[in-house]
Amino acid sequence: MDVNSKEWLINEDEKCKNERITNLEWLIKNTPNNEYWIFHGGPIAKHIFEEARYCFIYSQFLATIILGFAFIEHTLAAILFASGRNDLEKVNISKILKEAHIIGLLSDEEYQNLMEAKKIRNPITHFRKPLDKDTIDFKAVLENTHQYNIIEEDAKYVLKVMLKLINKNTI
Repeated sequence: MDVNSKEWLINEDEKCKNERITNLEWLIKNTPNNEYWIFHGGPIAKHIFEEARYCFIYSQFLATIILGFAFIEHTLAAILFASGRNDLEKVNISKILKEAHIIGLLSDEEYQNLMEAKKIRNPITHFRKPLDKDTIDFKAVLENTHQYNIIEEDAKYVLKVMLKLINKNTI
């Protein structure tokens, strides 16, 4: 089959349009309705935030998880740095989350939600043995569902956590 680029995109758009609409509706429903958002990580944090949302709309759920968590990390690190915590430059996310919790930047519930988001992100960005208890494959077997369903729900969870974090810094 000889399909040119334009035809391929038209076909792809038509096949995926309803799913994109559903994803966009979910995103709109879960996005805080604020007039001004503050991106403490600067322009790169804003780009990461926008790309995480865009990836979700296009059902790129693994990318959504990775970018959503990258936004969380950038934001918290930037807030801590701005508060004078220069000693936290280039530390891992566990240390950033712990310090943000200790100083009261994160409530107990927020801290737990962020730790769960980290737990979702880690087996995607760091190798695990096949069917390790942290893998998406293991969760799918345990829940008797397809991996795609797990990935989609995990992406929604990470996005909700990301959106709650940005909501703390809005006007």
